[in-house]
Amino acid sequence: MSYICPVCNGLQAIDMACPVCAHPVADCGKLDDYLGPYSPYKEIGAYSMVDGAQNEPYLCIHLVNCTICAHNFTVQLD
Repeated sequence: MSYICPVCNGLQAIDMACPVCAHPVADCGKLDDYLGPYSPYKEIGAYSMVDGAQNEPYLCIHLVNCTICAHNFTVQLD
């Protein structure tokens, strides 16, 4: 059984507030996409030892950014 990320596939949006200033954050995509030139073409979980999801192979980790205070952080989606 394959896993699809609901945010990557447009089924839902990340709706959360910045922990620093409490303004809404913007999704910047999967963290895996920032790890190398071919990383957007890898399967989810291919970089699990790098992105912090070693024990959870079906977590999709997204980078989010606050457009007000420029705070960046990651969100684990299952």
